[in-house]
Amino acid sequence: MAQRNLLIGILGHGQKLEVDNKKILLTRIPPQSAQSPESAPLEISPEDVGRLAILRGELSGDVLYSAEIMEILPDLTGALFKNLLGKGILSMDDLKEQLSEIVAERKGQDVKKKLCALVIGHKKSSPGAINKNTGLTEFEFNEELARRIEKRAENVDIQRVYRRTYAELPADINALGPDFIVSLHCNAFNGQASGTEVLYYHRSETGRRMAEVLLKHLVECLKLPDRGIKPKTAEDRGGYLLRYTKAPCVISEPFFIDNDDDLAKAEENLDALALAYARAIEEITDII
Repeated sequence: MAQRNLLIGILGHGQKLEVDNKKILLTRIPPQSAQSPESAPLEISPEDVGRLAILRGELSGDVLYSAEIMEILPDLTGALFKNLLGKGILSMDDLKEQLSEIVAERKGQDVKKKLCALVIGHKKSSPGAINKNTGLTEFEFNEELARRIEKRAENVDIQRVYRRTYAELPADINALGPDFIVSLHCNAFNGQASGTEVLYYHRSETGRRMAEVLLKHLVECLKLPDRGIKPKTAEDRGGYLLRYTKAPCVISEPFFIDNDDDLAKAEENLDALALAYARAIEEITDII
């Protein structure tokens, strides 16, 4: 896993962070993505411009990839730090060193991580949808994707779940006692349909919020049509899993595997897609 950097600076216009009189471009995409950093800038609210903030990401040159805002300091605290820095009483290096020690200390504390059950849709003997031109199945794609998600997710425990039978799946997941569930699938229809959607149980407000978070990350990654989040009842496709798991659950359909263009984009950006899932799962832990 790439080393993640902590940065402290002033949020500026143009999705940039001013650190030691140097402007760092903030982008949500990972460094290995084929996209340009400018194509997916980190959103900064107009009211936060000029405020001191703590961010983390993967720094390369003048770009902070996979950028996330950890905390925006209150106005009074931010003004105090800026004053101390301006007078030379406190250096930015000292401030970053102290912050790194605090973060490391928190990581070392015995804090129970949230558990995400990462369900691989279908199984080897019943692999789900297939791309007729490549022979790739839904199960094969998502099994490899799940392994990569596990390697990228931080501060959350991931438990891969394989299906024995569809009828037994909710009970098998419930036995693990996860905090939340993400089920990996791929859509299929007529070879032409395209886009990204996430399903959730229609009576679950937490499920709806989870679906919104996951959809945002997947759409930003693949840049396919946004088909939205879809509420499902127990009688709908996928509804059995959504209804009978005890923890809040979402089913992801990031692209249409029977659409050659959709599949090509997913395969070309497989690492970025795994990172998008990992970041979404990390963000979901804050709302569970």
